[in-house]
Amino acid sequence: MASKNFIVADWGSTNIRAFLYLDGKQVEVKKSHEGVTVVRGKDCEGAFDRLTAQWFEKYGPMPTIMAGMVGSINGWTDAAYLDCPVDLGDLATQLTEVKHSKGYTIRIVPGICVRDPDNYNVIRGEETQLAGAFKLSPSKVYIMPGTHCKWVLADGSKVKSFRTAMTGEMHSIMMQHSLIGLGAGEQETSAEDFKRGLERGYFENNIVPRLFEIRGANILGGIKPSHVGEFLSGLLIGAEIASMQKIFQFTKEDSPLTVIANDFFFERYKQGLELAGLDGVQLDADTCFLEGIIPLANSLL
Repeated sequence: MASKNFIVADWGSTNIRAFLYLDGKQVEVKKSHEGVTVVRGKDCEGAFDRLTAQWFEKYGPMPTIMAGMVGSINGWTDAAYLDCPVDLGDLATQLTEVKHSKGYTIRIVPGICVRDPDNYNVIRGEETQLAGAFKLSPSKVYIMPGTHCKWVLADGSKVKSFRTAMTGEMHSIMMQHSLIGLGAGEQETSAEDFKRGLERGYFENNIVPRLFEIRGANILGGIKPSHVGEFLSGLLIGAEIASMQKIFQFTKEDSPLTVIANDFFFERYKQGLELAGLDGVQLDADTCFLEGIIPLANSLL
C-alpha cells in the first residue's frame, strides 16, 4: 500500500461522489445516486462497495474518509454533532469510525450544531466545505446557498454560530404545490423580474402579505406566467438577506462576505448583498470540499 493512497467521499442525501488519490494526486472520481434517501444504515456498505470495490481490489486497503449525510442518524452511522463555537482545525481528532465487514476502517466527519433557545441549528457536510473555505478566503461571514442556505459567522478557524434559511426548499414547494406556481407553466429567466422581487423582498423583509400578490399579478397580467419563478426567487432571497443582516448585524466592515456557490447562485446573492451595502466574493463548493477533507485524509496516513 503506497503511503499517499486514500479515498475521500462526499455522501449526501441524493448522491455520492468518491475521489481516489494515488501518491497524493487525484486520479479518478466516481458518482452514484445512492444517497441516504435511497440506502440507510448497514445498506450503506453495499452502496460504498458498488462504488469503490474495484479501487480496493486494485490498490488494496486505503484510508477512507467521508463527509455529509452518511454521518446522520439515517446514514451509515451517527457521527455526532460538535457544538459551536467549534474550531474546524480540530475535526481530525473528532472523526467517527465505521468498521467495514472486510476488516478495514472508514472514518466519517462530524457535523456541527448550535444549541441555543433562540437558535437550534445543524450542519452536516458543509462543515468540511467551511474548513476548506477558511483557508482559501478568510472571512467573518460565509454564505452557502442551496436548498437550505447556511449563513455562518466565523472567527479565524472557528465557527461561532450559524443560521439556516430554507429558501430553496420554499421556492420549490411554492412553485410545485401552491397557488403561486399553479398555471405558471414552463419558466424562463428574467433579470428584470428577479430584480423586482429581490428589491421588494429586501426592503420589505416581511414577505408573507406579498406572496398571494404574485398569484394576483399572474391572473391580472401584472407578470408573465413564465417569470413567476424568477420574481419569487428574488423575493425569497431578498427577504433572506434582510433577515440575516438584522440577526447578525452585518456591516460594511464585515465585507467581503464569502459566498460558496456556483456562478448562478453567486450572481443572485451578490445582487442582494449590494442592496445591503455589502460585497461578496465567490468560492467553488467542490474546491472547498476537497481543500477541507484532504488534510483530514492526510492525517490518517
